[in-house]
Amino acid sequence: MLVWWISAIALLWICLAPVAIYLHDPKRLRKYPNQNFLSGLTSLAYVYERRNHFRTRELHVHHKKHPILRTGPTALSFSSVAAIKDIYGHGSPCLKDDVYKSISGDHPHVLNVVDRDDHARKRRMLSNAFAARNLEQWEFKITDKVEKLVTQFDRHCTSPLPVGASVSSDDLTIDFRWWSNLFTFDAIAAIALSERLGLIETGNDVVNGDMGHGVKSLGLIDSLHSGGRVVSRFVGATDWFHLLKGLYKIFSPHFKAHADDFGKIVRLLTDRRMKIYHDGAKRDDFLSCLIEDKAGKQRGLLRKEIEAETSILLDAGSDTTAIALTNVLYYLIKHPAALSKLRMEVDGALSGGKVAPFTKVKSLPYLKACLDESLRLSPPVPRGLERKTPPEGMKILGKQIAGGITVSVPAYIAHRDPSLFSEPDEYIPERWLGESEEPKDMRAAFIPFTTGARACLGRNITMMEQQILIATLVHRYDFALLSQDWSLDWEEAFNLWPFQMPLKIWRRKI
Repeated sequence: MLVWWISAIALLWICLAPVAIYLHDPKRLRKYPNQNFLSGLTSLAYVYERRNHFRTRELHVHHKKHPILRTGPTALSFSSVAAIKDIYGHGSPCLKDDVYKSISGDHPHVLNVVDRDDHARKRRMLSNAFAARNLEQWEFKITDKVEKLVTQFDRHCTSPLPVGASVSSDDLTIDFRWWSNLFTFDAIAAIALSERLGLIETGNDVVNGDMGHGVKSLGLIDSLHSGGRVVSRFVGATDWFHLLKGLYKIFSPHFKAHADDFGKIVRLLTDRRMKIYHDGAKRDDFLSCLIEDKAGKQRGLLRKEIEAETSILLDAGSDTTAIALTNVLYYLIKHPAALSKLRMEVDGALSGGKVAPFTKVKSLPYLKACLDESLRLSPPVPRGLERKTPPEGMKILGKQIAGGITVSVPAYIAHRDPSLFSEPDEYIPERWLGESEEPKDMRAAFIPFTTGARACLGRNITMMEQQILIATLVHRYDFALLSQDWSLDWEEAFNLWPFQMPLKIWRRKI
């Protein structure tokens, strides 16, 4: 009987406490409109929104009416680009939100570490490796993977599409979304670990190795996406996160089977690289920056910390670039005038060879504009990256916001500010070239890599890969979708994943 009463009281508390807090309103948030009927009461409002396969697009619809939305009991979303500097800019008192602690484990990496001093330490270790001048020394690693991709695409080429003819489904010989992921995983494995995965040559994402229980074969892309898809369903419900994750492990056999697969692959590849180091061989890659400083002195990092940094290099260093590559090629095919203009620029810069040299394409203005415009329309990370106001509170957009509040500006929404971007839903590369009447300060609203002290370290490498590969592809090939009416769709987990993009491909006459 006592147990029954305790359970009843606990249930009553769970139900009534949020209502009492909402009515008391200690953080003074009730004045802001709720995103949904749960937003003011429970962080499960996030789980409710995750039912949408593209939740930030749905949030954008609400933000058209309300510049500030309450997305949780202690969470606010801002649509104004003026809030970017307050929340993310250098000198902002905001901290990384608690949501990052939920997914960081015992050894956070440079992306999810919350402590500022620890983040600064990690950033110093990797900043030299990520510098543009250093990355250019590794161009040969990217070129090698582009050559292998071109070899595969040559095998999948079809006859040219006659003018006015329809595309046959039999001629859709490549899924560019899939191949872009194979390319970026192969490239980042070479750059980060001096590892030759061979995914492009085999056409699949299988990694073989002894992962603790004998030799196993695991799918690299599938394991990364399976874990991200599940955790993204409830990571925003911070006070429910561990309970929901535990329940999902119990009731979802697929998640249980694949939950640790990506971690196993990371450990395997880290083992291989560390063995090379302990055998006395030198390699010029990202991991060498984690093992030793520039003077060759060992850093003495814990093995688990090295694994954590390797994990984010393989994850963010592959997936976001594959997304960006898929999106930009899609937008170019859907906008033939832009593709034709880009080809004229690229054709004028190149003079033969399979792969576009970086020195020839890195300064092409229209190529850069095409890439930037794709990142504006479809940023690989569309949501607002969560920050937390300091205990004493702070002003955002001139409004005093209480301490301990999760605040964010979604990139997808900032990139569609009509006061900065005319025809914000249209693909117009010219807006970045001064050929249109766009405001000069639109660059401040362009945050696909976020901004401030926490800005993405990998910006240079992803742009380098995109410039080399896209220039190579538009110079060498022509493409067609199933029809001009065919549209790409996306699934938003942590990143904004494009679905399959089947293409007809054929060689150009240059």
